[in-house]
Amino acid sequence: MYRDVKVWLQRATECRNPLILAQAFNYDQNRLAMLQDCVALPSRDSKKLLMEIEEDTDFIRDVQRKLSRYTQYSPRAVDFMLFGHSGSVFFNEVTLYVIVRSFKPKIMVETGGTPGKSTAFILRAMERNQCGHLYTIDLPPGKVNNTQLNTIESYHEFMPSGALSGWAVPEYLHERHTQLIGTSREHLPSLLEQLRDIDMFLHDSDHSYENMTWEFETAYSALGREGLLLSDDILANDAFSDFCTSKGLAFRNVYNLGAARSNTC
Repeated sequence: MYRDVKVWLQRATECRNPLILAQAFNYDQNRLAMLQDCVALPSRDSKKLLMEIEEDTDFIRDVQRKLSRYTQYSPRAVDFMLFGHSGSVFFNEVTLYVIVRSFKPKIMVETGGTPGKSTAFILRAMERNQCGHLYTIDLPPGKVNNTQLNTIESYHEFMPSGALSGWAVPEYLHERHTQLIGTSREHLPSLLEQLRDIDMFLHDSDHSYENMTWEFETAYSALGREGLLLSDDILANDAFSDFCTSKGLAFRNVYNLGAARSNTC
């Protein structure tokens, strides 16, 4: 209850449009339903973990500093708990944090995500779990002058001058992280052959229908019976829903983040 009151007071301060506030409430409810169905996490436990990351001031400050160093975008603390007009570009990342904290994957693979926002939240969850290793396959975009990175969206499309792939990840989280530079077609098959079994896969690279379908097919063969298949930007096309339907997988989504369990969801 405390978190609900705190979040909604901040939302009301940030945005007085009742339609947008209603939309934010709907996203919250969808997220709780996804967590219940896909990782069997009751709402009360989901809210505890949401509060845990929202109040992780040291970690949030470190991410803020990283973004401020390389771009002209400096997120506020409230941005880590809001969605919609108030501007949370971290809604999916916070959701991923809760999923990883609850699911406790030993081996996770992700594709894409040059800034490393999702990577940072996943690694923070693994650090809290005291278990897990994340493998990231990423093909960074071209580098540009930092002054061009002045919008929320632009740092996904370009690499800040002097930065490396995953530049938003705090240094102290690198211990549980292995990064492979290149395309998923270059690295994913051999990585999965090396790992044999994985617990969780997250797609966030090239969002073409063909590439998404190929990554889902390739990763699915390595997911265990209880494995979790995740995808960002599922609204870009029907690849995620088509794949889940073809495999008989029930799936849930909250906005553009989709989740499906190997056995059920």
